[in-house]
Amino acid sequence: MNDHKNTIIFALCLLFSASWASAQTDSTGVRKDTVAKVELIKEVSINARKKVFETDKGKLIFNVQNSALSTGQTALDLLKRVPGVSVGQNDQILFRGSAGINVVIDGKMTYLSGSQLASFLMGMSAEDISKIEIMTTPSSEFDAAGNAGIINIISKKNIKKGYAIDLRSSVSKGKYWMNNQNITSSFRTKKLSLYGSFDFNTPHSYSKNQSGNTINDNGNVLQLSRNNESIYKVKYYTWRVGADWQFLNRHSIGISYNGYFDDFKSFNYSTVDRLAHSGNLQSYIRSENTQIEPYHYDDVSMKYKFDIDSLGKNITADANYTSNRNFSDGLMTTDIYTLNDVFLNRKVQKSHQPGFVKIKSFKADADLPFQKFRIKTGVKYAEVENDNQFRFDSLQAGNYVKIDALSNHFKYRERIAAVYLSGSKTFSKTSIEAGLRLEYTNADGYMIKQDLTNKWQYTKLFPSLTVEQIISDDHKLDFSVSRRINRPSYSDLNPVRWYTDQYFYYSGNPNLLPEMTWVSSLTYSLKSRYIFTAIYNRSNHFINRRLAIDDNGFTVRSMSDNFGKRQRFDFTTSVSVKPLKFWDLQLFNDLSYTAYPISLQLGEKQVSKWSLTTMLEQDFTLPKDFSVNLVASFTTSELRGIYSTEPMGFVNIGVKKSFFNKKFVAQFSVSDLFNTTRYKAKSQTDIADYYYNDKPYSRVVSLSLKYHFGGELIKSNNRKTEEQERL
Repeated sequence: MNDHKNTIIFALCLLFSASWASAQTDSTGVRKDTVAKVELIKEVSINARKKVFETDKGKLIFNVQNSALSTGQTALDLLKRVPGVSVGQNDQILFRGSAGINVVIDGKMTYLSGSQLASFLMGMSAEDISKIEIMTTPSSEFDAAGNAGIINIISKKNIKKGYAIDLRSSVSKGKYWMNNQNITSSFRTKKLSLYGSFDFNTPHSYSKNQSGNTINDNGNVLQLSRNNESIYKVKYYTWRVGADWQFLNRHSIGISYNGYFDDFKSFNYSTVDRLAHSGNLQSYIRSENTQIEPYHYDDVSMKYKFDIDSLGKNITADANYTSNRNFSDGLMTTDIYTLNDVFLNRKVQKSHQPGFVKIKSFKADADLPFQKFRIKTGVKYAEVENDNQFRFDSLQAGNYVKIDALSNHFKYRERIAAVYLSGSKTFSKTSIEAGLRLEYTNADGYMIKQDLTNKWQYTKLFPSLTVEQIISDDHKLDFSVSRRINRPSYSDLNPVRWYTDQYFYYSGNPNLLPEMTWVSSLTYSLKSRYIFTAIYNRSNHFINRRLAIDDNGFTVRSMSDNFGKRQRFDFTTSVSVKPLKFWDLQLFNDLSYTAYPISLQLGEKQVSKWSLTTMLEQDFTLPKDFSVNLVASFTTSELRGIYSTEPMGFVNIGVKKSFFNKKFVAQFSVSDLFNTTRYKAKSQTDIADYYYNDKPYSRVVSLSLKYHFGGELIKSNNRKTEEQERL
């Protein structure tokens, strides 16, 4: 990685903005001296360029609409470009070093986390996204989950009648050829809206990995050195259909169905050398680990809206049912050799780990704007059932025999009820919004084999406050504070084992407690071009990985566990300049300090580190509907769980060209232009000196074509809640 630091130079990018129409009116609604003109002018459209970053009442807004890098890209690709967001091993999405982030679509929770959230976002086209909002301290109307805040992905909206069809096709080349085919269509009348889409995507990937640690085998200190080759063959089938119907004046209902099938196969080939303390090779193992994990996801939502009056007062109700089914089967074959390549033994282990999650939820909200203030209130109830069976078998004398010590059956049930109330008011140049959310949680986990039940039951209050002060036309201050909760993900609670090889595995912990967090931020905006923000995050019962040596004396177990307090301070700067008429530049920096405890052989120790993330975007608007975008990002060493990472950076480039009055769009892009993306880290505990050095095949060349028929597309409005975030 260090060899590539000097290649992270600067980048170019382009952002277009939306258009708007406006008209002046008097108290009757129309100016008398412009009646004739209003009859003649059907539409007034003014093109304006939005800045890449904006702030609004404590939110950082990342405008991505019409970016030269959006065509042919996915929502996950866009998230990687958001400052503070990183995607680590196993597609885990982190925000400012924490996995406690909720990703929502149009304000509605996606119900997913980890690799499943990454899969969901891979099935969403970046072209359907208007902007991404970063809410570090969300208001009380949002679920309290997410100690790092909320990422709200805002889709493009349709306000015109008629039909629209988008046909998109792209082909990419990394280690393997990949393709993405999509059709999206909609139809809208005065009372009825219909929409649907189907997407087929093959985001295959490949990586080479190195890792190692020291073990004690029968009193002998040995060094393990691993070399892995991982191949991922993936096919995503994603579909969405929905309808909205205004069946009476001010009354409308809607129904939508979202689903996807993930045909996932992975092949991991590993060689582990056992080295003596002197460095001499003692023996080695070769293993092949094959995983077949088809995922089935179905989500049905119904919504009702009553517009009380023309001033914006409304009542909404949403009901949701989600089913997620994972049928995971694995086969790990391990061959053991001596120093002289003499075959000693073969171990074959088979795994069968089906998992089923069902989520039912209902919520109702009222938005009541009055002349001098605004009130929002609502209730919610959600119920989650999680059923995981995991069985391991070993091959003995030609027959598979169940390994009782590794096999188990885990069930988890969770009920959450919530109610909130918030109010907002503007005094001259000061806007205040205060809210309070009450959440009751009742959950239990049951280990069938041990007949062991763990129960959680608690009621928590989550206050929030946002104050916006407009000092002048060029100066603005925003202050916000809120209390948050980070409930453990279902995989973190599940005690099933995921083996890397016979010397290392991950497992969940059914005894985990949720993290409780206070988050506060202060933002100063100068001329809407220079934005400075200070953020402080303090968590209790911090969830981290605890390393331990298994009972056999040499296998490393990595398990989720609760620790003490985690503190994180961020100071961010966003600078927007325009060196030339056709050139826009945006520079974003995040200087952070993180501190929290990790486990040692004899207790715990506090680790801390300063880190800097910098991202540079520059846009060129060229003649004849050409646009060029270059994005560069670099992050210094930072803390990530029990590991301290090495610096990492990347550069992406995209060129976009429109034809036929922007009906046909072609884009060519290259991600990770200099092939610098690498995940490299070393553990900070004395229990196991584990390190990893992963190099994904991240330089991908893509060509994408899109043709548009008709008017503007209707984008489905996903109505979802927090529970699926933790699948």
